[in-house]
Amino acid sequence: KYLYCIIKEKAPRKFNILGQEEKEVYTINEDGLAIAVSDTPKEEYSFIKEHLTGHQKVIEEIMKEGYDVLPVRFGTIAKSEEDVKEKVLKSERKRLLETFPIVEGRVELGLRAFWKDMSSIFQEIVKEDPEIQRAKREVQKNPLQLKVASVGELVQKSLDLKREKEASKILSPLKKLAVDFKERKLLRSRDVMKDSMILSSAFLVSKENEIEFDKRVRAFSEEYDKRIRFIYMGPIPPFNFVELHLEV
Repeated sequence: KYLYCIIKEKAPRKFNILGQEEKEVYTINEDGLAIAVSDTPKEEYSFIKEHLTGHQKVIEEIMKEGYDVLPVRFGTIAKSEEDVKEKVLKSERKRLLETFPIVEGRVELGLRAFWKDMSSIFQEIVKEDPEIQRAKREVQKNPLQLKVASVGELVQKSLDLKREKEASKILSPLKKLAVDFKERKLLRSRDVMKDSMILSSAFLVSKENEIEFDKRVRAFSEEYDKRIRFIYMGPIPPFNFVELHLEV
């Protein structure tokens, strides 16, 4: 059995989505708790996009039906229905019930932001920083490799400060609408001219605040239309706030 997520459900369910290996997704139930599973001939799954996407899409489909979900770690497989009941729904019952309040009535929303035109960002940096201006003039007079490198370091430092400042301006009002918040690792480029990511964040948001959160993101997208490209994701499974590692 391939495991997707835990939900609160008394009655056995079948869901209108195919899981891994194009198999039917259904629940195994025990005393008010249920785990969404599909049958699989495999004993393990590799971390390829097709499998990862399949795992997430099943959970998203279950969320669309109004369920609060505790997502199970990708690639978790149990040998039998009996193992699922005994090793998860019974032996882990206390932990599962204690974890549910983290996600109940809440969704995860993701936001990434990128500068659209790095050349204009660098023009701003040079214009705003007298130290960089001086260093550039020195390099033009005496273009030693060491001095060129020092200018690059100054530019990188100013870029990081600008990134931090603009990210804070965006994140500050959004964090007020969230129950929890996590910064994800930025996708950085060795080429400073391509180092355009400003933020990559996950928010755990109450469903009653989701519409207001959407409005704020749309407002930022309009306000910074010529400067910043936003990628807004959600609702998505709350992997950044809960991910069950189950021994089955």
